[in-house]
Amino acid sequence: MFKSKWIFFSLIFFSLSVASNSYEASVSGMSNERLQKIAPSLNDLYLKNGKFPGFVSAVARKGKVVHYETIGFADLETGESLKKDSLFRIYSMSKPITGVALMILLEEGKLRLNDPVSLYIPEFGKTQVLVVNEDGTSTLIDQTKVMTIRDLATHTSGIAYDFTANKALAKIYRENELSPYFSINTPTKETLVSGMISSEKTFKDICSFAEALASKAPLMHQPSERYTYSMGMDVLGCIIERVSGVKFDEFLNTRIFKPLNMQDTFFSVPESKRDRFTTLYAEVKDLKTYMPDMGDSIPDDLTMLRVDGKQNSAYFKEATVFDGGSGLVSSTEDYLKFAQMLLNGGKLGDQRILSRKSVELMSGNHLPDTFSSDAYLETAGGYRRGAGIGLTVGLLTDPAKAGQYGSKGMFFWGGAASTIFWIDPEEELVAVLMTQVLGSSELLRETYSALVYQAIDD
Repeated sequence: MFKSKWIFFSLIFFSLSVASNSYEASVSGMSNERLQKIAPSLNDLYLKNGKFPGFVSAVARKGKVVHYETIGFADLETGESLKKDSLFRIYSMSKPITGVALMILLEEGKLRLNDPVSLYIPEFGKTQVLVVNEDGTSTLIDQTKVMTIRDLATHTSGIAYDFTANKALAKIYRENELSPYFSINTPTKETLVSGMISSEKTFKDICSFAEALASKAPLMHQPSERYTYSMGMDVLGCIIERVSGVKFDEFLNTRIFKPLNMQDTFFSVPESKRDRFTTLYAEVKDLKTYMPDMGDSIPDDLTMLRVDGKQNSAYFKEATVFDGGSGLVSSTEDYLKFAQMLLNGGKLGDQRILSRKSVELMSGNHLPDTFSSDAYLETAGGYRRGAGIGLTVGLLTDPAKAGQYGSKGMFFWGGAASTIFWIDPEEELVAVLMTQVLGSSELLRETYSALVYQAIDD
């Protein structure tokens, strides 16, 4: 899967002071002229009509940064421009980072993919499965197959999100506040100005959440029975804490962020870096669809709703719930380093995080053949053919069937605020696109991948 020749991609080389130019593009097999189409196209398609506030776009090929450009705003109300070092809520792009943490412990022999989850969180040994009958009633039955670590990492555990759960399970989640995330308040005149995200969370730490999820909510289906996009990655964070003996944030910091010189990735934004944070918006049309009770509270002429302001964000409060499914803030440069490490087979410069075989295992298709052809891939257009699921990442198994630019074996993920990344081993290419709009209905991944791949010129 990975090139046998290692790419030398040093931490010194990968600094923002190195500007991509036509020479770097040409020696990397990219057309600089075509790369220069990316930002204007994003501007014309999305910024001019108010669909997104701005973008930071970065592409590296064959170990060289060939494109790094910023357009638009960090905050629409103040007109503050985005910068290359702006900080973004990466939401579900936290999941692959959690996946790397899992692979580190697998390499050390401290856990195994087929280990029962109950070995580390005993409450899951008693979790039952919810069966919804034809007449609308429901019953609880025992697990017929034990939930495993692999199930958590591939969204096949039977855990869900409230927006992927059936009505009965979603009701249980909401009544028991079974979420490790910030909640969104109802729009008022005050919250429309200050932001709608509450800085309070229901649980004191990630293991308290995992234990409550296991004891208060059933599974939506039997483990390994089918794919359901879920909070399983957050449960993995608790397991990583218990296996490693250190808090999840500390494990990420010492084993991944510091070695890769990822100085701008964290669960809470430090005071010294708050001026670089961005404001989070939501697409009003989509928000009204998912939260119809908000409809009358939102002005009709509003296209994007301010959800969390950069001036007084919930992310400024010191975090105690380290949610590996959605909780991290990062920069474009940091995430490009992380992605390049994976492209390099687990190594960046002289820092090895994983072995090549661990990356291959992580990025292989783990879904059973019975349902691997219709996996739901977040930010990838919904259920589609030609795709599969690795350990915390999606992957392209057949670009033609998926109707998606890329190569067989390309792996990727995205975040709820429309952030995007992918790693294409065949083309020796990584790409990262950062923005901050929740619930966008735009097929941004398809557009952005077309803009990147049209610049290949070898």
